[in-house]
Amino acid sequence: MTIIPTQTAIVLKKTAIPTDTTKGRELRKACHDFESVILKQMLDAMRKSVPKSGLLDEDGYANKMYQSMQDDELAKEMSRGKGMGLGEVLYKQLSGQAKPIGK
Repeated sequence: MTIIPTQTAIVLKKTAIPTDTTKGRELRKACHDFESVILKQMLDAMRKSVPKSGLLDEDGYANKMYQSMQDDELAKEMSRGKGMGLGEVLYKQLSGQAKPIGK
């Protein structure tokens, strides 16, 4: 395990990742993918809170699989572009572009 001196750690923390580099694009994609995962979890929780009507075979394997795939794609679509903004906020924080609040 390598211990980084405090001076070096501060410099590393302040280094911003430019958005036009490969690392910047990969970080942005990872942040938007993470937002998609969070949205999928939210959709799953929302779907569980809705009472079942009993008119359809809602407990069947095929229906559960279809709903899961539909929720995956819906979450991906929701996170594209601006999305909810979570991916962009996370990107700014991790890339060092976030401005401190109250300073």
